[in-house]
Amino acid sequence: MKSDTIFTKLRKIFLGKPLATSAIVHERLTNMQGLAIFGADPLSSTAYATEEILLVLAIVGTSAFSIAIPIALSIFCLIFVVAISYHQVIHAYPQGGGVYNVAHKNLGEYPALIGAASLLIDYVLTAAVSTAAGVAAITSAVPDFYPHRVTIGIGVVVVLMWMNLRGVRDSGRVFSIPTYIFVASFVGMIGYGVWRYVSGTFPVTHALEVPIEPMGALGILLILRAFAAGCTAMTGIEAISNGTQAFKSPEAENAARTLRRMAYMLGGIFLGITVLAYWGRVTPLAEETIISQIAKLLFDQSPLYFFIQGATALILLLAANTPFADFPRVASQLAQDGYLPRHFRNLGSKLVFANGVILLAFFAAALIYMFEAKVHALIPLYAVGVFLGFSLSQLGMIVHWLHKGPGHQKNILINVIGLVTTAIVFIIVFLSKFLHGAWILIPAILFIVSFMRGIKRHYFKVEHVLALNGQPLPNVMPEKTAVLLVSRLNRGTLYALKLAQSFQPAHIRAVHSAIDPEEGEEVRRQWEKHVADIPIDILNTEYRDLIGPILRYLKDLDAKWENNSLIVFLPQTALNRWWHFFLHNQTNKKIRLAIEQDPDINPDIYEVTVKTPRQ
Repeated sequence: MKSDTIFTKLRKIFLGKPLATSAIVHERLTNMQGLAIFGADPLSSTAYATEEILLVLAIVGTSAFSIAIPIALSIFCLIFVVAISYHQVIHAYPQGGGVYNVAHKNLGEYPALIGAASLLIDYVLTAAVSTAAGVAAITSAVPDFYPHRVTIGIGVVVVLMWMNLRGVRDSGRVFSIPTYIFVASFVGMIGYGVWRYVSGTFPVTHALEVPIEPMGALGILLILRAFAAGCTAMTGIEAISNGTQAFKSPEAENAARTLRRMAYMLGGIFLGITVLAYWGRVTPLAEETIISQIAKLLFDQSPLYFFIQGATALILLLAANTPFADFPRVASQLAQDGYLPRHFRNLGSKLVFANGVILLAFFAAALIYMFEAKVHALIPLYAVGVFLGFSLSQLGMIVHWLHKGPGHQKNILINVIGLVTTAIVFIIVFLSKFLHGAWILIPAILFIVSFMRGIKRHYFKVEHVLALNGQPLPNVMPEKTAVLLVSRLNRGTLYALKLAQSFQPAHIRAVHSAIDPEEGEEVRRQWEKHVADIPIDILNTEYRDLIGPILRYLKDLDAKWENNSLIVFLPQTALNRWWHFFLHNQTNKKIRLAIEQDPDINPDIYEVTVKTPRQ
């Protein structure tokens, strides 16, 4: 048995031992872990959502802060409307994918891709904004770190990437504790504040109250803008529906139960913080957050104050982890349907979609570097895509219920209310942020949609060129030992088979290394249907290792017919343009390199390239 390479040893050190595919059921999340991973993003938004409302109302006058209560109540109700809607999405589409699956099945290709593009963009922004906000909390406490904020931010992203590459269960264990510390500290602060208010000892600031300036219709627009600003509390609420398959069985039931608990926590904490801010007459300050002011009013500068500040900074950093749980899953869904390179659907050695995790980390780190880890520079782009996704999801669910026929009026009403509300919020958020940078989302979404459709067209054309079309096979003329590696059955495979037969081998074998047993059986069925006279061997690999089983198979054949020369045929598709490299995972090159480096076998290798049209 060959010893591990240096690369394999390093991978085991940093990521741990690879997990068998059968172990995926043990890598699923419990409800507690799922709430921590998928809930960190929306729960963390309670640390700044109230402040966003008060910042807008301050334009009218601090006396208008009383309006924050009905605004918060409206958002509180909206949280549950959207949560109920996504509760329905979870049960209707338990495979996950959220807005993409809902829109794709009910609204068509373009709405689905627009929703998916906006969601992917917002996941990248969430990772960047949350990281930058957490770094800002650190540099506020330790100003000497400010010049190094970009390095710290990128370092945080790298750590999050590393933890997620280690597997779902490992990241769930690590991220659960800080999330629940944050929830406990905020619930405790709210409860203590209510007790102080009821007992008549609630402290208030001595800020000068500025009367409301009469602004007419403009005042109404500012109130709507304050409502939209407060809706940042809802960012990430869709995350659980996107990651339903990450939960233990029964997935849909556990995901729905976790969503309900998250909605209770999110709504309660957000409303509680807003009420405490109103009772304490807290005013937004450039040098101090609303949360800091409330905690200081209640606890002065005691250890409890610093504990709450630390919990807040930590949850803001961990909020960047929610996209790492969902972005790869959405990318996997898109890759499964041919809209992204196929390798995004593959599970890594730790049963996570490693390629999606790495891609998200790259884009998040790039944004942190480009915008110098400044939250105010990233915020204008933030949250717009979320509400576009909300609206498309609500519309898709309305169509879903209509297709089911009569008897779903209650469900339709819930989604209609959600659609109207989220669409209004989307319009307000987009228009209010348009001149501050949100305009760039339009060309960005259109580019991504065009990019994904281009990938789909490419795969479709390649499949069309390689389609079987009932082509007959010549009679076998035995000579030598020929091995044909089969990834799937198409014209390219049959072309390689004909070439192998032209060598007149004494023995000819077809072999398929299967990561997915169902996919392997499908290849067997197709092969036996079209190539009845040549057997195919299916190698099921428990650890998603395509190369190892093939090497062992070749060694066994070489030993069985030791006097025969071994010839290996590798069908592959021609890459006509440089970007085709990213759409085809180059597995054949890895297999060829492994065969050439193995001293126990020395076959002749033929890469059989099938030409495709230039695109």
